[in-house]
Amino acid sequence: MPRLFIGMRLPGTYRQQLSPLIKSISELTDTSINWSRPTTWHLTLKFLGETDEARIPAIQNALSAIDFPAFTMRAGAAGAFPDAKRPKTLWLGLDQGAKESAALARVIEDKLYAVSIPREKKRFRPHLTLGRVRKPRIADRKAVLDRAADHDWPPFSVNGFTLWQSILPPAAGGAYLSLEMAKGENAC
Repeated sequence: MPRLFIGMRLPGTYRQQLSPLIKSISELTDTSINWSRPTTWHLTLKFLGETDEARIPAIQNALSAIDFPAFTMRAGAAGAFPDAKRPKTLWLGLDQGAKESAALARVIEDKLYAVSIPREKKRFRPHLTLGRVRKPRIADRKAVLDRAADHDWPPFSVNGFTLWQSILPPAAGGAYLSLEMAKGENAC
C-alpha cells in the first residue's frame, strides 16, 4: 500500500539554502541527526500513511475540490518537538502564513473526512522539519535553535498543495512521488 501525505512544496530558494544552514548547525553539535534533504523538503498539511490504492481516486477528487486564496509564507523561529529539552524533531516555524496554513489544513481535514479518512488527533502546528534527532545529545540546544532561527528566509507565495507518495527505500534515504497538484484560486 502506498504511504501518502499532503504538503506544500517549498521554492527553490529554500531548498538551495537548506544545505548550508544544516552544515552550519551541524558544526554546533555532535548529536546524531537525520537532516531533511533539500530535494524533499516540504510543509506537511496532512499525513495519510499506508493507504489502500482503491481509495486514492476518492482522495484525489476530494482534494481537487479545494479552492483557497493564495497567501504568503515565510519561515522564521526555530524550535523542537516535543520541546527543546527533549528534542526529537528540529523545525522552523512560520513568521508568515501560519494561520493560512492551519486554515488550509482544516479544509483538507474536512474534505477527507467526508470520504472516510480519519481526522488527525493532534492539533496542526505548521512547521518545516530540519531534522530528526536519533540520539539526543545536543550540548547547547539554544545555540543550535538560535543559529537555525537567525537565517533570513524570503517570503514566497503559496497557491497550491500536493498529494505525495512517500517512498522509503533504505539505501536511497527515501523519495517523494507527486501524485497530484491541487491549485488555489490565484494559481499561476
